Amino acid sequence: MQVQYETLDLNHGVESDTFRLTYIQPLGEKQDYSLRYRVPVASVDALGNDDYGLGDASLQVGHVFGLTREGGFVAQGEMVFDTASRDELGTGKNVARGTFIAARFLDNGAILAPSLVQSVSLWGDGGRADVNTTTMDVYYVPKLADPRQLLTFDPALNADWETEKEYLSLAVTYGYVLGKAFGGRSILTIKPSMFFGGERPGDWGVEFGLKIIDF
Repeated sequence: MQVQYETLDLNHGVESDTFRLTYIQPLGEKQDYSLRYRVPVASVDALGNDDYGLGDASLQVGHVFGLTREGGFVAQGEMVFDTASRDELGTGKNVARGTFIAARFLDNGAILAPSLVQSVSLWGDGGRADVNTTTMDVYYVPKLADPRQLLTFDPALNADWETEKEYLSLAVTYGYVLGKAFGGRSILTIKPSMFFGGERPGDWGVEFGLKIIDF
């Protein structure tokens, strides 16, 4: 289970603030399948209303396969539903999202994991723009001397095929294992991010999170 708060500095002086509640349930004898539920509560002051409301909730099925000492693969299928309580808090569409990750375990203990994410709207408000976006990430997770500390670098190329806009982004996630909590183990995270390119949607963002695992 994870609780996250993210704030984004978007174009034209718009600010977006989002709380996300995420629950992931492993499935199967090998726990190589999983279900993920996510519900966002957001505030976007683009239309002069900065009150919080429900965003677009999602349900994801994931599968880890081909796992060896050298690496493995992850496939994820997700539906993002048009549940937003106001227009600016969602896309107005029901969106299918597919993710493929190929992880490589390096000799120095680090992990290199390029990924491809494709999102396409299936149905929804005919007055809203369709969704057709592609994101290519390259996750790099170094092995740190202190096992209580976690670090992930995530450079990405993002393309919106509907608006014909492309931009680059870089996110760095730092995590620290706090210890036992709520019957499991707790991890505190912070993820600053920056956006690059003339067609970027904003300048920067930061996310804070608390994750409880194995409870």
